[in-house]
Amino acid sequence: MPKLDINGVQYNYIDRGAGDQVIFWGHGLMYNWHSFEPQIDHFVAQGYRCIAIDWRGQGETAGGGDAADYSMYRLGDDALALLQGLGVQRCHWVGLSMGGMVALRLYPRHPELFQSLVLIDTSAADAPDLLPGYTQMAETYRAVGGVPPLLEALDNVFYTPAFPQRSPDVVEYWHAYWRSADRESMYKAVMPVIDRDDVTDTIDAISAPTLIIVGEADNATPPPYSEVLNSRIKNSQLVRIPEAGHMSSVEQPAAVTAAIDSFLRGLA
Repeated sequence: MPKLDINGVQYNYIDRGAGDQVIFWGHGLMYNWHSFEPQIDHFVAQGYRCIAIDWRGQGETAGGGDAADYSMYRLGDDALALLQGLGVQRCHWVGLSMGGMVALRLYPRHPELFQSLVLIDTSAADAPDLLPGYTQMAETYRAVGGVPPLLEALDNVFYTPAFPQRSPDVVEYWHAYWRSADRESMYKAVMPVIDRDDVTDTIDAISAPTLIIVGEADNATPPPYSEVLNSRIKNSQLVRIPEAGHMSSVEQPAAVTAAIDSFLRGLA
């Protein structure tokens, strides 16, 4: 896989397809670019250039730096540097959870980058009520790794209860990733997301066409968070994905692909 040195870190990315219509894919926390693989395959076949990143300390991107280097503001700077290094000045940004949170913090500083926005299972708000539980999970992961009780807890955060029984191979793929990932780097990646600032007051300024997607059974960022985005972002539309939890692109890939496809066709 190609890598690019960005702010002192070897960033892993993929760059597939060709053309002047570019889609950037920013994955959710504790995942990597493969969580968008079905969508990327589809849009490359539709004639889009697709660029997907592994965020700092996740996937095949190295960890490095202190806590500030893992902030979502710094990650936005890293993504911008990657895109500029690949000759991209404007893109359709697709971000799931953390990938959407990065976009919401980058947009006010670089609105010219965003041809459109797709925000999946994400939020502009902070989540102080979830911080103690998620912090405990993060500290457990750093200490002992992907032990079975923690993997079960992560499944409960990311999926509907039926998904592990319906798609055990997919779930085991991500379990294997969590067991093998660098625990310290993952911990540094997790903390800025779960202990994040509230940027709700900045999203009124978003003018790029925006699609908001949420799993109807998302427990990590429930649908009301997406409803707030929809009510405050002008020119936005909201699509709910049935039988999907927080990782809707993994749990219901066809439905998420169809929603994004319809949205982008409407911009043509």
